Amino acid sequence: MKAAKVEGVSPTLETISSGDYPLSRSLYVYVKKGNLGVTPGLREFMDAFVSEAAVGRGGYLLQRGLIPLPADQLAAQRAAVKAGTTMSAPAK
Repeated sequence: MKAAKVEGVSPTLETISSGDYPLSRSLYVYVKKGNLGVTPGLREFMDAFVSEAAVGRGGYLLQRGLIPLPADQLAAQRAAVKAGTTMSAPAK
C-alpha cells in the first residue's frame, strides 16, 4: 500500500494528528458503564486498550498504524477509563 496525498496534504504523523489530512479520523471506543464488572474481561480490555503496552512509546497499536494521542490527552483518557467516567449528554 502506498500513502497518497489528498487535497495536497500528505499523511504524516503531524497532519493526521492535527486532522489536517482529510482522511484521518479519530477512533472511539464506547463501553456501557453498567457492563463494567458484569461482562467478564471488559474492564481488563479497557485497561489494556489505554496501557503503555498498547499505546505507549512503541506500543503494539502504534506498530499497527494507530496515531497516538498527545501525552496530555492520553493521560486524560487513561484517567477516564480508570474512573469509569461517563459521557456527557450531547448539547441540544
